[in-house]
Amino acid sequence: MTRPTHNHIVTAPSAHEVWPVLAKDEPIALVNERGWRLSGRVETLSRDRQCLWIQLDAGLGRQLIHHQDGFVLENERPAG
Repeated sequence: MTRPTHNHIVTAPSAHEVWPVLAKDEPIALVNERGWRLSGRVETLSRDRQCLWIQLDAGLGRQLIHHQDGFVLENERPAG
């Protein structure tokens, strides 16, 4: 069984900007080290890119994620 690739993207460490620029309604999947996976669409990204709100798939509401919550982006974006 192959484990998914995870990327912890730090765009500007000195400014603590951890999440990359994400567009509103962009599909996103996050996973933590225990394998708990959240997927949905970006609702809002804070100006300092430390927090983001996602609308969870399957009508499960929305979730606020801080960069220190232990979630990283799951590598689902096509290369190119």
